[in-house]
Amino acid sequence: MLDVEAREQQTSNGVPPSAYDSRYFLGHCEGFIEFSESGGRKLVPRFRKALRLARIEPGQRVLDIGCGRGELVLQAALRGAEAVGIDYAEEAVRIARENLAGFEAEVKGRAAVLLMNARTLEFDDESFDVALMTGLVEHLYPEELAEALSEARRVLKPGARLVVHTSPNRAVYDIAFPAYVRHVNRAAAWLAKLFRLNDFVIHPGLPCGPAYPRSEEERLVHVNEQTAPQLRHVLSRAGFRVRKTDHWEPPLPPGPQQLFLELMLLDSVRYLRPVSYHWPLNRLFTNHIWMVAERA
Repeated sequence: MLDVEAREQQTSNGVPPSAYDSRYFLGHCEGFIEFSESGGRKLVPRFRKALRLARIEPGQRVLDIGCGRGELVLQAALRGAEAVGIDYAEEAVRIARENLAGFEAEVKGRAAVLLMNARTLEFDDESFDVALMTGLVEHLYPEELAEALSEARRVLKPGARLVVHTSPNRAVYDIAFPAYVRHVNRAAAWLAKLFRLNDFVIHPGLPCGPAYPRSEEERLVHVNEQTAPQLRHVLSRAGFRVRKTDHWEPPLPPGPQQLFLELMLLDSVRYLRPVSYHWPLNRLFTNHIWMVAERA
């Protein structure tokens, strides 16, 4: 949680780097379990999808903007690319560098992680073949995002590929949840109570209020959540041509039996699975937005 000083800094200068500490990267940020087990060799579905969309080839120069723990930097280097990751959080850079130090010299020689702000990239014009921006968009205020995308365009070669991921899809929280999902939750909670199934099938804390429940951390660091049309517009204004848009949900993770049963029993109704994985319902019922853009 941000302290008072960090909150004041956030008001004037965006989310401060201090919001992203070792607890965030090693105990909260998606993929921390896989990272602790494998040092970045084992990836969560989101990172695997990013690599598929990036289509990294040996000899390419790859930039990961907001690299966090550095899993994608490592994976790009393992694929024979020259990979550079940048992050403005000192803890991210420390963790990524310490992790890379444990790999063979050939891999380390193709990978670098630098302390740098995405709004002022310290690279030459047209010096990268591929750039990734996964899980960063929602953490930047609109003016910050515009600057970061302008910089990304500057350092990419003409026709180079930018892979962008953001979550959550604001349409899920602003439209689907209040208009439909919460009412299904309310009905499920009532039936579970009626038939005394709360302890095993349905969690008694199922969200039924008018707004999707958010953690304090989400409210503090998710300062610019997007819908797909909004993100496409932002990319176009920054000088990118969007070549592919994908509304996506990762596979269900293994978890407690109650959670698994709840998801399996309810998701077909409250999130209209599996129909909502496809157009047009995926615009409202899937929480991850991917875009593959090309520098115009």
